[in-house]
Amino acid sequence: MTDSLFGKTLAAREVKGIPGMLEFDIPVHGDNRGWFKENFQKEKMVPLGFPLEFFAEGKLQNNVSFSRKNVLRGLHAEPWDKYISVADGGRVLGTWVDLREGESFGNTYQKVIDASVGMYVPRGVANGFQVLSDEVSYSYLVNDYWALELKPKYAFVNYADPALGIEWSDVENAEVSEADENHPLLKDVTPLNL
Repeated sequence: MTDSLFGKTLAAREVKGIPGMLEFDIPVHGDNRGWFKENFQKEKMVPLGFPLEFFAEGKLQNNVSFSRKNVLRGLHAEPWDKYISVADGGRVLGTWVDLREGESFGNTYQKVIDASVGMYVPRGVANGFQVLSDEVSYSYLVNDYWALELKPKYAFVNYADPALGIEWSDVENAEVSEADENHPLLKDVTPLNL
């Protein structure tokens, strides 16, 4: 555990260049036994800007992926909004690309995420990450249920596209799925009209 994990006050700020995306500081409390965080609390986070529309349809699903060091996942834009966080003591280099139709199409944002950071990612913004720690559990709270028939509504962009200007950590040694390696370049992505 690092001291930088502790001492934050709950706060939110807009992500420059990607409309609707928010970055949250999450208070983490720790002692010699470990740590505790209130990862998401609707009554506290909505007044800070977390969109109330996230809960409009009443569907919520929480997913957790577990990955080892240098695993690189993404970049996928699903037809739902996400609240992303790290559920353990790990760290990732989070990366997002706006794939929505409009002026912000192709804009990117990167941030090292640990347990003290939460990210609200609007639908149509591709999410990806590379594991910086030995392992990590990455949590996604989403406002729709996963279903195979929704897959055609996803958008993907290649993590290695030079046009994105993304700076991954040790990308030469990254472990990437075959599917992620074969995603299209940004110039070949049809912007999502949501």
